[in-house]
Amino acid sequence: MPYRILTLDGGGAWALIEVKALIAMYGEATLGHDVLRKFDMVGANSGGSIVLGGLVENVALGQLLGYFNDRANRELIFSPTKSWGDEALRATLQVGPKYSAAAKLPAFETLLKRTGNLPLAGIAAAIPGASGDPVRLFIVGFDYDYNRATMFRSQTPQGPCLGVANSGTITLAEAIHASTNAPINYFDAPATFPEHTERYWDGGISGFNNPVLAAVTEAITIGVAPRAIAALSLGTGAVRLPPAAQGDPASAFTAPWAASTLLSDVKKLASSILDDPPDSASMIAHVVTSGPGIPAPAVSRVVRMNPLMAPVPAAGGGWQAPGGMTAAQFQYLCGIDMDAVQPAEIAAIESYAQLWLDDKAPNQPVHWDGKDPATVFGPTRFSAALAAWQALAG
Repeated sequence: MPYRILTLDGGGAWALIEVKALIAMYGEATLGHDVLRKFDMVGANSGGSIVLGGLVENVALGQLLGYFNDRANRELIFSPTKSWGDEALRATLQVGPKYSAAAKLPAFETLLKRTGNLPLAGIAAAIPGASGDPVRLFIVGFDYDYNRATMFRSQTPQGPCLGVANSGTITLAEAIHASTNAPINYFDAPATFPEHTERYWDGGISGFNNPVLAAVTEAITIGVAPRAIAALSLGTGAVRLPPAAQGDPASAFTAPWAASTLLSDVKKLASSILDDPPDSASMIAHVVTSGPGIPAPAVSRVVRMNPLMAPVPAAGGGWQAPGGMTAAQFQYLCGIDMDAVQPAEIAAIESYAQLWLDDKAPNQPVHWDGKDPATVFGPTRFSAALAAWQALAG
């Protein structure tokens, strides 16, 4: 029997894509615990941890989608900072925090009325996973003071490869608060909790914005054989635009050439947690679990489901937007940040997610260097990824 893993990327409001994928797989009336029962382990980071929180809260998937497409819920999470200094910094340098970290924890406690204040350790004890044992949950954070990744777990793992690791004592809402605390351009301070002294940043700082590699590692440390693992990695969208050459005119289908300056590099670094680490994680997890016995049509024990926002070749040469989108629509979509709050932004994300689910927009494969089509490995359409997962999961 395969050891089934589900992982949920970070990406702020873009995490609605993960909910739409789960709805496409299981139906919008399916309750969160019924989804969790299909897996042995579920790991999440940042926006994905909000999805995991909704699953633990046991809301229907259709209601969980409302965590993201209901404006009042979005504004609870993204509550503007009231610091005039932050506002001045953004006005002059176009860099700096926009939201209050202190307001975010009460927001999650409001969303997760039944489970938010329960300790994460043991919270899934009554939810059997695919094997019948309690499903294992973890949420990734970054310890601000110790400068290292932190795993908030529902169970304490122990095994010959690890020894004993503490599962922690914080609540579900606190773990999500820590994991969603993206710094520099988003939240104004490290996440803190009323009964603890620790401080945290977003788990993406740890390199685990896509937590599939963390989950595979966690499974192996508790004794799961690598070739017994079947991992489903859900993403929140990835933009891949070919870079323009210096001096080329602006285009909706290319990334503009940018000079390297201190300010531009700080801004680039602030968003880099969403870039290469998610791609690398899928490929490394694939290598770790590779070997014979993969059931067709799967080609890997890792299945990546993530809409790819990349132009496609036009019939007459050059590029065009996928799925019949206009160049303006595509350009607008690619420019939406992870803190999408405006209804038009959410509508654009949902619309593209539907194109992806309908195979009219590409799926991010397990590996692609972004340049050479020969490097593509893994399903490039949602339907193919779904068929691969169904074969793996049994």
